[in-house]
Amino acid sequence: MTKNTLIIDPTVAMHKINTKKEELEQLNSQKNPYNEFGNWRHAVSGILEETFSTRSISRDFLTETNVFINKFSEAESDKNLKAAINNGKSYLHRLNSDIQSGKYAPEENKDNSIGKSTALIIIRRILRNFHKHIDAMYQSEVHGSGKIAKVDLDKIKIGNEYDVQRILYALIRPIFPEARLEAVDDAGYNSVRYDIVIAEYDIVIEVKCTRENMTERKLTEELGSDSFHYKANHLFLFVFDRVKLIKNLDAFERSFNRKKTDVGKEIETFVIQEVSF
Repeated sequence: MTKNTLIIDPTVAMHKINTKKEELEQLNSQKNPYNEFGNWRHAVSGILEETFSTRSISRDFLTETNVFINKFSEAESDKNLKAAINNGKSYLHRLNSDIQSGKYAPEENKDNSIGKSTALIIIRRILRNFHKHIDAMYQSEVHGSGKIAKVDLDKIKIGNEYDVQRILYALIRPIFPEARLEAVDDAGYNSVRYDIVIAEYDIVIEVKCTRENMTERKLTEELGSDSFHYKANHLFLFVFDRVKLIKNLDAFERSFNRKKTDVGKEIETFVIQEVSF
């Protein structure tokens, strides 16, 4: 039997399931709770089909939340609806617990290949903690017995986005050997250059490095253009804010994050401003 596994990021899956579970709290206030519950079941079933590799979980959910309407007894029908609502809550609660425990994590192949959800987690960690690599590799004191001298490391400085690309690519390629640097997608009339591409997962990483003569508006325009033109299932926008141009990092990141249902691609934005390098 084929193992049922997640086909989306576990965090995203749990958020979607929790959202649908919370909707049940409002159900009793609806004018026609039977219809509302039916619509809710249909929506949850669709989410489960998009979340797991097989339809068995969606089918099990529909079975557990089925409501028998007794046309001769309104009280019996209400009792059955209440039971179905409780079953729905319990089912989604168990499902989230199982996801969190790793029950539905994709099995790693014998050749040590990495699943899509794991790949995304790795990329997120590399981008979010890029400054830690800078600190550990170039800024921390070297071991007294080492041949790498701190005075030599101090000569290495990030001057522009090509420097950021090189360091970032060096971190990514050992984990994803097929990653490519400065890949060109020939769209015919208008070729697009991607900074880093991991084609096996349809992931693109666009790198920006701020400079003294750049404005936040100019950076925003460049990222907006990249977000529109770049073709990828998952696009990461990585900004190394060397000159501390961005005033509100959280708001800036949120302004570019997008869901696939909105723009046809998942867009995540990371801004690093913690280091002076």
